[in-house]
Amino acid sequence: MAETRRRYASYSRSVEGNTARKYNRDYDVVREIEKEPLKKISKQNRKNRERAQFMNFGRVAFLLACVGLVGVLLYGYLTLQSANTAAAAEVAALESQLNAMKLDNDEEYSRIMSSVNLEEIKMRAIEELGMQYAQEGQVIEVPCAADDYVRQYQAMP
Repeated sequence: MAETRRRYASYSRSVEGNTARKYNRDYDVVREIEKEPLKKISKQNRKNRERAQFMNFGRVAFLLACVGLVGVLLYGYLTLQSANTAAAAEVAALESQLNAMKLDNDEEYSRIMSSVNLEEIKMRAIEELGMQYAQEGQVIEVPCAADDYVRQYQAMP
């Protein structure tokens, strides 16, 4: 309080207009500010303020219902969030399993392809089984809409 008085006391020595005030020891700015009349509050405003401070049963029940609703919504959100996290973890585990299976499949394919000798198969087909290369006119091209394979349902002409 003493610091506040010192601060306001300096204002009493300030220049106002073209003359300086005389310092008056009995004049206390803080006391003058505290003496300022309070603003008049209308009866309606006073009643509204009193009503706002009073909590009735309906208002308390409404606030409790709001808190309960927010609690239920947060519980649902957290449940969905944990389910989403669990699903993401499962997807990651399945992806790593898929990658491991692809790697094993590629290794097995490479092992099989390296063990196959196409020249030996060709020699056995020609010598032992009596197969021959196709002659001109023996190859028939069949139009196909799909690019990957053709199914034969009847004998070729």
